[in-house]
Amino acid sequence: MPSTNPDYSEVELVDAEYRILKALLAAGDNFVSGSRLAETLGVSRPAVWGKLEKLREKGFDFEAVRNRGYRLTQLPTILHPALLRIAQDNIGSEIEALYFPVIDSTNNEAERQASFGRSGPFAIASSCQTKGRGRLGREWYSASADNLYLSVLFEPNSPAQQLQHFTLWAGIHICRTLQELVPSAPLKIKWPNDLHCDGRKFAGMLTEAKMDADGIKALVFGIGVNVNSNPMDYPAELRSLATSLYALHGEELSLNEVAATVLSAIQRAFQSCIENADTEPLADAWAPLNALEGQFVTARMGDQEVSGIATGIDDSGALLLRNEAGEMTAIRAGDVTLKKTAP
Repeated sequence: MPSTNPDYSEVELVDAEYRILKALLAAGDNFVSGSRLAETLGVSRPAVWGKLEKLREKGFDFEAVRNRGYRLTQLPTILHPALLRIAQDNIGSEIEALYFPVIDSTNNEAERQASFGRSGPFAIASSCQTKGRGRLGREWYSASADNLYLSVLFEPNSPAQQLQHFTLWAGIHICRTLQELVPSAPLKIKWPNDLHCDGRKFAGMLTEAKMDADGIKALVFGIGVNVNSNPMDYPAELRSLATSLYALHGEELSLNEVAATVLSAIQRAFQSCIENADTEPLADAWAPLNALEGQFVTARMGDQEVSGIATGIDDSGALLLRNEAGEMTAIRAGDVTLKKTAP
């Protein structure tokens, strides 16, 4: 199903490309014969060559040796539907992912697809958002194809309380997953929905739900992850506040593999909430990932402000602040900012 917005076009998964790339990637540094590829696709060897040429136009490159076959020598650095599907195959992620090189907002497109009959779960992935957004209506800088912009739509048809902690659990699962990719960088979560490292943000999450009297009908979880972008290329006002996995790791990561691992983490978080299968208390899982632990913060809830030392979250997901008198306040919703020093 194409985008329901005529300004944006989906790049669909091409089965022949998927099968060629899967065979070449599985071979690693070894060659795959043209005859084998032709048999896999059910086409002639000249037709295989034609398909490889089309892949070259998309950023792939191949070494061809007579009587040996083909070997993959270069991959595109941006998202590609076949590479994403192969990465998902490798880790067992079954969520269908639709790729749009440019979209207004992946959350918006997920909602449009659902409104025109696509059943969840499915994902929308993009290389550029023209109207990316975060919590409280804030704009999310999302103009770099080196980064990941992704939304997943679920149709839980379940009571709201069953998914009341979903965003927090999603953050935990995603943070743990990304930590495996950048083991030397201490990845943390800033309550309730930002991923940080050393005080700089590299990802943000946004959950939106459609509800009726019976509960949640549709849940859209969106995330933007700064993957391979260089923070020096960010707008000046963001350079001291934001970072990327590339800057933390020192080398580029496969965008398609990052997308697949993030999709898998989101899926695990959703299933654990729906099945009530969490094996550890929320507060315990959050504690080692808490970017605010021991910091003096101010929480804004409408016109009200509460300040104190952040001491973690409780099992309801509320942020706990301790004031000068030692009294604890539970912040269940609001905008949290760090203060340089306590009063």
